[in-house]
Amino acid sequence: MNRVLVVLLGLLVAVAGWPPTLGAADGELQIAEPDLAGYPQVRLPVTLPATPDGALTDDAFELTEDGEDRDVTVEHRGSDDLQLVLLLDTTGSMGGPPLAGAKQAASNLVADLPAATDIAVMEFATDASLLTGFADDTDAHLAAIDALEADGRTAMYDAVLAAVELFPDDPDASRVIILLADGEDNASAADLDAAIDALSAAEVTLTGVEYLTDFTDEAGVRAMAAATGGQVLEADDAAELVAVYGQLAGDLVSRYLVDYDSAADGSVELELRVDHPAGPLMATREVQLPTPTVDDPPADDAEAQAASPPSVPAPPRWSPALLLAGATLWFLALGLTTFVALAPRRRSQLAGTATRHAGTTPGLSELTSRAALLAERGLTGSGYQRGLNAALERAGINLRPGEFVVLQASTLVTAAVLGFALGGWIWAVVAAVVVPLAFLLVVRTRTGRRQARFNDQLSETLQLLAGSMRAGYSLMQAVDSVAREAEAPTAVEFSRLVVETRLGRDMNEALAAMSDRMRSEDFEWIVQAIEIHREIGGDLAEVLDTVAGTIRERNQIRRQVKALSAEGRLSGYILLALPFAVGALIMATNPGYLGELVSGGLLGWSLIAIGGLLMLIGVVWMRRLVRLEF
Repeated sequence: MNRVLVVLLGLLVAVAGWPPTLGAADGELQIAEPDLAGYPQVRLPVTLPATPDGALTDDAFELTEDGEDRDVTVEHRGSDDLQLVLLLDTTGSMGGPPLAGAKQAASNLVADLPAATDIAVMEFATDASLLTGFADDTDAHLAAIDALEADGRTAMYDAVLAAVELFPDDPDASRVIILLADGEDNASAADLDAAIDALSAAEVTLTGVEYLTDFTDEAGVRAMAAATGGQVLEADDAAELVAVYGQLAGDLVSRYLVDYDSAADGSVELELRVDHPAGPLMATREVQLPTPTVDDPPADDAEAQAASPPSVPAPPRWSPALLLAGATLWFLALGLTTFVALAPRRRSQLAGTATRHAGTTPGLSELTSRAALLAERGLTGSGYQRGLNAALERAGINLRPGEFVVLQASTLVTAAVLGFALGGWIWAVVAAVVVPLAFLLVVRTRTGRRQARFNDQLSETLQLLAGSMRAGYSLMQAVDSVAREAEAPTAVEFSRLVVETRLGRDMNEALAAMSDRMRSEDFEWIVQAIEIHREIGGDLAEVLDTVAGTIRERNQIRRQVKALSAEGRLSGYILLALPFAVGALIMATNPGYLGELVSGGLLGWSLIAIGGLLMLIGVVWMRRLVRLEF
């Protein structure tokens, strides 16, 4: 069970260990087709999730070209040069709630964009129809959207070609099509390749919104979006469709031009990182740069370095996050102090505390004691106090249940705040999940080790008991000698047995409680032998010698089996660690390679989940193979 917990912790850390720049903010970072007219200056059209506090500055953008840092200048475009075509699916399958949601979503998007934005609205079913052109106003767009009706088959590719032809001949404009579709194309004269060629030739970015049904053509929409640098969003119902269009409205006014001077040619990989208020973002794009001719050789590297100003290291980007973490911890401490100070306490407890600790207890210790007392009351009221106390006793952890809960809660809060400061919400959530699992793993690991040490010491304990009784000691005196001379944890448990019997507890009950704590099958035999001896008499020393011999033989066989199965267990550990080690190596050398799993949407996360499930099955299977019961 402990190894299963380790696997779960490993999977959580592996998923969280991927760059937090992927999907850290709501929405995605998109890089459209670059403008190479001024090469070696390269201009990248970039779309970000909306920023509520205004446009981002140059310092928020970092660009690498084949792994080399490049200085960038950034221009916020907003929607001034935007030309947008809303292409809405009104086929018969969209009838009812889907069409109502689509109309509401499109109307909200039109209303949210600035009034001066150039918008055209088209619908398509068996044929594509222009409802309003770029010259019409917002009221006309809203009226046309409100009059939509569902009927006909799906001619999606023909509609995309018709939408491309709507755009005016303006080389400086940014052309975008938002395509809503719920089914596969079954009525177009054109095909997917023709639609992609038209989009690329007109430099139009297509953003797809898929209303998921059993016959949604995800491959076609995703191919057009990928070819034009767009994105694909999914909606399962009308309400989610409205939310998706609301996100797109914010993204359309958060558009930038990123310029940099290239020092490469041919095929290069660009990686853009943006310090977004909602969390860091990252996107990569393969770009084919012009190859220099013989008559136009590249500039000398030494001259280029001498002409370029020295780079100044950027300040730490997580400083605002650390300030937020500090403020959060301060307010949390203030709230906890206020709650504890105002919590009702019994007069006798306050008087006793004042008598014992007056003038000596620091304020933090007092606060911790009161928090532990409140946690103890909560555990007692909910019925968890007894079980948690028994688990801590078995693990040999010298803490009360309330103290353990306070320690776990404080560790969880600290880890979550640090995770948020260093990597955003995803790390905070992972920390909040990992900390309780880690505490559970620690308790179970300590319990297993303590019980194993107790079992290993059991044969020597029996010899000491038998020898003491042969020397004339009573059973209680023999138990006391074990408590004084044995090693931990045997000495601790037998000392507790002595104390309990001296306080009036029946020895059979104390032995049964000790057996329940240690959960040792061999010790249960000893308890039964002692109980039988106390009832009917006999030579208990001889019985203990016999049991000790049996236990020694069992331990010998157990160690032999453990040695013979060591190779299988080592193979299991290696096979379990190998995927994480290889994944960490790939992330260190080529982060974008595995980043596709996270940025690939539902398919990528499905592959991650399937891989984790198969690893868990493998762990259980190999554990069954190497774990022998005897």
